[in-house]
Amino acid sequence: MREKPVVGQRLFSLNIGNAARNCEQMLTEVEVIKVGRKYFTCLRAGDDRGWSDESYHLDTWDEKTDYSAHSCLYLSEQEFNDEKEADAICKLLKDAFDCGCNRWNIPLPELRQIWGIAKEYGEKS
Repeated sequence: MREKPVVGQRLFSLNIGNAARNCEQMLTEVEVIKVGRKYFTCLRAGDDRGWSDESYHLDTWDEKTDYSAHSCLYLSEQEFNDEKEADAICKLLKDAFDCGCNRWNIPLPELRQIWGIAKEYGEKS
C-alpha cells in the first residue's frame, strides 16, 4: 500500500509496455492534479492543456486502464534508481547461481548464510 498523494505533489512517471515499445524509457515529472476516493490524476509537469493526464488507483498507484498500463509512478528519481539497481543485482545473483554454486567454490557455511538471508526475505513477501 502506497501513501496517498496530495494535489500539487510532484511524482515521476516511467513509460512502460507499448508506450516504451518504439522509444527509450524515460522518467517524466508529473504533478498530481486531482485526488478522489478511489483514483488520483496526474498531469505531465508544465502541460496545462490536460492532454496527457492519467488516472491511477489510490491504493496501488497502478494505472487505471482496461488493458495494459502505459506508465508506472515513482515518488522520486532515487526510488526508480534503487529499483533498477536491485533488479540488476538480482539478475547477477540469478546468473551466478544458475550454473550451480559449486562452480564458485563457495564453502557450505557461506552457502547456508546466503540461503538464510534469501529465505528470510522470501518469507516477508
